Amino acid sequence: MQLTMVFLILLLLLYANALQPVALLTGATGRTGQLVTNLMLDQGFRCNIFCRNEQRAREIFHGKSNIEFFQGELINHDDIQAAFDNTKQQKLSHVVYMAGGDNIDYKCVNYQAVAAFAEEAAKCETMRHFVVVSTAWATKPYSIASLLFNSMYIDTVPMASHYLGEQAVRKAASMNENLNYVVLRATGLNSDENYAKKYPDAVSMELTYQQGDNFDFFGIAGKPGMSRNQLANAIVSAVNVEGRYTVEVTGSGTVERTDSSVYERLILDEAEVTLNEEDEIYDAHVVAVKRLKNTAITASLIGIAFVGLFGWSQGLFLFFSFDAAIIFVWSVFFAKKQAL
Repeated sequence: MQLTMVFLILLLLLYANALQPVALLTGATGRTGQLVTNLMLDQGFRCNIFCRNEQRAREIFHGKSNIEFFQGELINHDDIQAAFDNTKQQKLSHVVYMAGGDNIDYKCVNYQAVAAFAEEAAKCETMRHFVVVSTAWATKPYSIASLLFNSMYIDTVPMASHYLGEQAVRKAASMNENLNYVVLRATGLNSDENYAKKYPDAVSMELTYQQGDNFDFFGIAGKPGMSRNQLANAIVSAVNVEGRYTVEVTGSGTVERTDSSVYERLILDEAEVTLNEEDEIYDAHVVAVKRLKNTAITASLIGIAFVGLFGWSQGLFLFFSFDAAIIFVWSVFFAKKQAL
């Protein structure tokens, strides 16, 4: 009798393990990633963490069960392949790609590594869901956000890299009819503490979803944006979505942050997706930055001319008025029309 009970318990444990969803996560040790990982563990996921520093990752998630660590570099395809090979034995079902941050090689992290993960995911028979965190305005090289961000990191052109990463996911999904994906374009991210202090009225609000990459930079997507807690919940609510979606998300809305039914009201990505060439996308963003610089130089020369013609007081007033007009025209007309 006792042997029978032990046997039945073992069978139940094996059955439970077979049903447990298994996810491979990048960026899990980051501030948003830690929130996402803990939420997924609470929902019964087995989380496999791809990380650069395994010791630090173990310290962060000390005491947590149903978690495993794979140390590797996003720049190294062999490391990525090894992580997939190890997790395939556990019937890997999900990938959540959150790697990013400031002062990184955006071309590597947000394009090439995303492409490598998507390619491996498409080859995995048990894979069903891929979520990648991207950014709004990735398709708008002339938007204020893209110009500011690309100007800061022109060597790796972050907005172009994000868009190419998105395209890589769509391409991989075209090779695996069972692979669902959500490209989640986040905007205006703040720490929870700063968000509560700077935007107390927005803390109690929920999420805003949109499609078409048409968020207004001077609207809620720019300020107040969203908190890390809001983004983390938006990511987790996307992990089991059936279908293929590209959406923008920010705060100041009415959609509950854990509500995945919002996707039922959104539009699926087209089955046949036109993929732009890599050089075409990078060139579009780089040219936009060059034109911004040329415009800034021209505006400065006009400003000097105003001061020379009308004196400091009136000249500066005309100069700032002229600059404001340029920014307005650029944001209203160019930013929305010049899309990839």
